[in-house]
Amino acid sequence: MSEASRKGGFFVYTCFMETQNAAYYIQSLNLLPHPEGGYYREVFRSAAEVNRIGTAEVKQACTSIYYLLENDDFSGFHRIASDENWYFHKGQPLIIRVIEKDGSLASLELSDEGTGNFSLVVPAGLWFAAELKTGEGFTLVSCAVAPGFDFSEFEMAKKVELVSQYPQHEVLLTRMCRE
Repeated sequence: MSEASRKGGFFVYTCFMETQNAAYYIQSLNLLPHPEGGYYREVFRSAAEVNRIGTAEVKQACTSIYYLLENDDFSGFHRIASDENWYFHKGQPLIIRVIEKDGSLASLELSDEGTGNFSLVVPAGLWFAAELKTGEGFTLVSCAVAPGFDFSEFEMAKKVELVSQYPQHEVLLTRMCRE
């Protein structure tokens, strides 16, 4: 069961948590399949607008989604034009794989365990993917993007192109690219 309301000047989305499994959260949060894998729902799109440096294009200042992965599903390698802040809520540890500008690979854990972080940032323009640490259970997170997310600035990796560019990561890219 979920409830949406405005309290003062704030939008509040409350989920009454009766059970803790992926199907419950997918249904109660009205999550939809995401093209990169997993499930999502946008819960905030700022009314404030900004310009990206060097362009006249107007963007929302910030957007936020719920995002859920379960079992061996994964967020395929992709990149966006803005910084993306990830926040852990419930479930199993999530490993976010980021290809740095120098071609090195960072594996960052988003979790409430001693080896993880409650939040982290993926810088704009970097290729990244995510999967459950153990491949079992589910993870529920939020992602906030600033300037705001727009599917026109979302790019799914093409396996052949990424492997050509980063051959040292061929095994991972072959496993975690959807195209």
